[in-house]
Amino acid sequence: MQHTEEQRKWNQAYDRGGKICFYPHEEIIRFVNRYVRKREGIDVFRNVMNLPQTEWESFKSLDLGCGIGRHVKFLDEFGLNPYGIDLSDTAVCMGQDWLRGIGREDLAQKMCVGSVTELPYEDETFWICVSCGTLDSMHREIAKQGIDEAIRVLKKNGLMYLDLIMDVQDKDVIVDFGYEKDTVQSYYTVESITELLEENAEMIDFKIIAYFDKEGAITNRRAHLVIRKK
Repeated sequence: MQHTEEQRKWNQAYDRGGKICFYPHEEIIRFVNRYVRKREGIDVFRNVMNLPQTEWESFKSLDLGCGIGRHVKFLDEFGLNPYGIDLSDTAVCMGQDWLRGIGREDLAQKMCVGSVTELPYEDETFWICVSCGTLDSMHREIAKQGIDEAIRVLKKNGLMYLDLIMDVQDKDVIVDFGYEKDTVQSYYTVESITELLEENAEMIDFKIIAYFDKEGAITNRRAHLVIRKK
């Protein structure tokens, strides 16, 4: 397989080991329980999205920037028929090996390599899309295309969760240390986040989570969004 420069950088990030996550992000757990399907017991779930039974029977979800598939596995536990896509073939292959190792060849087959700017799915395929730590790891014009593509493949009234790192001003930087060395990191403000949304999408939830050091200085701020396709 011939790699693009961005694929090469992200393959290197996974080879360094820092991007390998096995457990779902708590904000995606909250999103699913609040907006989609709530877990009320070991094998007991209550549907939150107001959909007819026929839609639940054909329900599909998408993990945009799936990495090794931690959210594919989580969405499957909730019976949400997940698909995953990631730019890094290293990550996808690792995830497929993991899923096959636990006897889930069916899930492994629903993960693929691809770009957020050209999703290989038909219009209005999915009821939900989740994207964790992905759309701020690229230049913002590419992220805008990625959100537009995610909205395209969502059904009307479908939901998308995404998060973005924030700063006091917009900036795109090249990471110069750690496992994400040489990759792009885009920082957003509230104003630039709202500019990402298409006219046919509305923000229904927005919160900022900040982390502080012991002196009280902010060390990290992330915006967590839920948007609905109109």
